[in-house]
Amino acid sequence: MVTVEPKFTLQVLWQSDEAIRVTPFKEGSVLESTVKTSRVCPFHSQLVAERSRHILSILARANAGVDGLLDELIAAGQAIYVDLLPAFLKDKLEDAQGHNLLLHLDRPLAGIPWELLHDGDEFLGRRFRIGRVVSVEGEQAVAMRRDMRPPLSLLVVADPRGNLPAALAEAEEVVQLMEGAEVVDKVTLLAGDVSIRHLRDALGEHDLFHYAGHAEMGSETQGLALSDGVFGAALLEQLAGRVDMPGLVFLNGCGSAHDTVRLSEGSAPFDVATGLASSLLMGGARHVVGSIWEVRDDVARQFATRFYGALTSGETVGTAMERGRASLMESHGEDRLFWAAHLLYGDPTWRLSPPPQDSTEDFTVLDGLEAKSQQDLASPDSTTRVMAVTMLLRLGDRSVLPALEKDLETLLGWFSPDASRQQQRMASHVLQALASAAGLQSTSAPDVLPDAETVRTLYQRLLAGDGLDGEG
Repeated sequence: MVTVEPKFTLQVLWQSDEAIRVTPFKEGSVLESTVKTSRVCPFHSQLVAERSRHILSILARANAGVDGLLDELIAAGQAIYVDLLPAFLKDKLEDAQGHNLLLHLDRPLAGIPWELLHDGDEFLGRRFRIGRVVSVEGEQAVAMRRDMRPPLSLLVVADPRGNLPAALAEAEEVVQLMEGAEVVDKVTLLAGDVSIRHLRDALGEHDLFHYAGHAEMGSETQGLALSDGVFGAALLEQLAGRVDMPGLVFLNGCGSAHDTVRLSEGSAPFDVATGLASSLLMGGARHVVGSIWEVRDDVARQFATRFYGALTSGETVGTAMERGRASLMESHGEDRLFWAAHLLYGDPTWRLSPPPQDSTEDFTVLDGLEAKSQQDLASPDSTTRVMAVTMLLRLGDRSVLPALEKDLETLLGWFSPDASRQQQRMASHVLQALASAAGLQSTSAPDVLPDAETVRTLYQRLLAGDGLDGEG
């Protein structure tokens, strides 16, 4: 049985140019059972911006072939560690027992190179397997996500403009590796002359998405360079709720050296390279792997294959990132800094599950549950009927969906902010059943339940037989 790895969760919210609110959470929790140490702390935004630009400039020089920059990167990482983190948080991080760190960041803070903060002994991103979750003011994260149960399907898009033969070689290597993975049963490769429409239509049909090609990293045009334009954050936001995003997205995009230098010399590094990842997460992706500067072809290929090899072997996504970095350090040396390119958005403790084993099912128990739930459908109690529908949906019987119609208003009341804790828990169970019937998976924590209208829309689409597999 696979155990859940503990993680230290840290929320950092932007208050103003002079202040941030920092809240650590108990190891193992997500956003419940907070450690009561939430504090508003001084934030020297201009100084942190300068420190961030310095780190980006070091990475740009390393990417251009300059050696021997490790000591300078360590010094820069120590400087921003001192300027950014309050003393109480430094103590919390030093006392953390686990190896996983989940950062909940306001979007203006996501451009800070948190992984490269240095505590005097080690970089934060090498002491911890860091995953980022980016929040956007005025928007709510998607509560329903694709159910990532094997067997999975993989979409690989390579060299969409036909001018990166090395990207096609990377894609072919990824395809060969994943076609032999136990958890994957379908691999689709789109190479050369891939249009925006072509990618948009294919996204909703796959659980995993790997991109190898050029990436536009400008402040106004940020996205994947396709044959007829840029597939960026604005388009992803239009597709939210209409196309089921893959659960894991790996963007091995190459910008230009000019882009990297420009980013390192910009006036505000906050918000750099976060728009596309944020939009994917808001649209339903669980995890996004991306890079913060131009990645050399051989580095991109080596990191990707090591990452997928670890992930499909049962390692967590955070450990898979760790394996990729270690491989690059072994091949190119620590001083080259190639290991610092890739970032993870999403929970670092998540892992792919093995394919289900039929022999583990107790069909006698399941038959008993089904019989009892069928009887409960005739109960005079609305709550009992709703939970009976829920159980039958979880047992795979979608024919009971119409029975929920007469109790729909009761169910929607459980998604109200005024609902009791028990009603919220029941709402979470119903949401999981509805989402599973649609080929999605819902988050189960009551504090991230969607609003009633979202649930009504999901139910009506299921009732109409559309599901959520396409635009609908």
